[in-house]
Amino acid sequence: MTFAEQLKEERTGIMYDIYENRIPKRVPIEFSVGPVVIADLAGIDRFEAFWNPEILKDALDDFYSKVKADTSMFWGGVYTPYSAQALNARNRAISSTGMMQHPNTMCMYPEEYDEFIEDPLAFVVEKAFPRVYGYLDNSQFPARSALAVFQEAKMTEQMNSRIGKMVWEMDSKYGKPDYEPNVGGFSRVPLDWMADQLRSFDGISIDIRRNRAKVIAAEEAAYPILYKVGLPADPAHPNRHGAMSFQLHMAPYMRDKDFEDVWYAPWKRQLEDYASLGMRCGAFLEEDWSRRLDYLLDLPTGMVYQWEKGDPRLFKDKLGKKCILSGGFPIIYLKTLSKSEIVDKTKEWLDIMMDGGAYIFGFDKNALSGGDINMENLIAVFDTVLEYGVYSDAGKQTGEIFKKEDYSFSDPAPVSSRAYISWEKYKEMYPYTPESAKNTVMAMEDMLLNTVFYMSC
Repeated sequence: MTFAEQLKEERTGIMYDIYENRIPKRVPIEFSVGPVVIADLAGIDRFEAFWNPEILKDALDDFYSKVKADTSMFWGGVYTPYSAQALNARNRAISSTGMMQHPNTMCMYPEEYDEFIEDPLAFVVEKAFPRVYGYLDNSQFPARSALAVFQEAKMTEQMNSRIGKMVWEMDSKYGKPDYEPNVGGFSRVPLDWMADQLRSFDGISIDIRRNRAKVIAAEEAAYPILYKVGLPADPAHPNRHGAMSFQLHMAPYMRDKDFEDVWYAPWKRQLEDYASLGMRCGAFLEEDWSRRLDYLLDLPTGMVYQWEKGDPRLFKDKLGKKCILSGGFPIIYLKTLSKSEIVDKTKEWLDIMMDGGAYIFGFDKNALSGGDINMENLIAVFDTVLEYGVYSDAGKQTGEIFKKEDYSFSDPAPVSSRAYISWEKYKEMYPYTPESAKNTVMAMEDMLLNTVFYMSC
């Protein structure tokens, strides 16, 4: 067995321990960066890095050789110029500095709630998308509107393949665990989905005050879509060695009553529906959730929470026995502390977070540019975790044990839309299609559903 294979086996075992309620031999480290960070650290042009990711290979190899995280450390970016420009996007664009921007956009108007409630998916495709993706506006670009989504999909597929090949080489060379299949992708809390692109933060906040009943009805109408896109490929056999993820947005900015009734209740339903299938979910807690930890504690056992702000002792004491905690270590320390200071801060942090296991070391937020990272400090932090974050009671059981029988299934309605064809409708339209074609046909329908969801986030 090669050294890389030994590392991979060790790292996989440590992560399995975390997800199987055991204290691992040491604290695992989760960390990844995008193309802008690697380009900056290597002095490579950001624009070139997006379009020609292979030019980052040597720099990425050097990064992997120095930074001892336990997970794959590179991703292609959530928003990319080749995706945005293929659609002539107004809701995402690359700036003159080479950073992808995600401006606050609105593509659903207050008077359109009834139309959205009647058919959310069709509304998004027919009304919302042409307002934020210029090439999907048939009135302005009739020759491209039927082709732009195909072009974006093929371009993204091609670029992901190029990036994926490079990442696979790095992960194999440096002993990173394999990606776990059938965990699930990501979804959105119903209110967050409506706020992100459709109504905007400002717009949805006004709607909650002025038209609360319509907002709640819209969340209910959207629920079948958001539930379905979060499911793994085989919902009957979910993999709990990872978590289907949510990035939470609106909650920290809401009044308590609005938070509980409008934001939290639909999300709790969604999580319990997934838990009843045996799925594990996770969430990035944007901003400070300190005053709402009791709500998080009332969600399914084994949730994975990465938090951004707040007292680590408070989070550990409140959530540490029922949940897996991740991240939290302030990334600003990389730029503001000396090497000796950050080593001391890392040890202080581990003294709190290691207690009882169920912790994955990481930062409070992602590095967006090379300017967010001092390499000497980054290396020192991870070396400290590897040396200091060793458990004396490895193998001991941690926390509460998840049981899917503890959760009831709300039996969400199937997705029904003129933009999504059910198998029954497909058979009605094409009666000579054999039953054996069902999986193929519906996989393609689900692919379209997921595409619409990704484009709306």
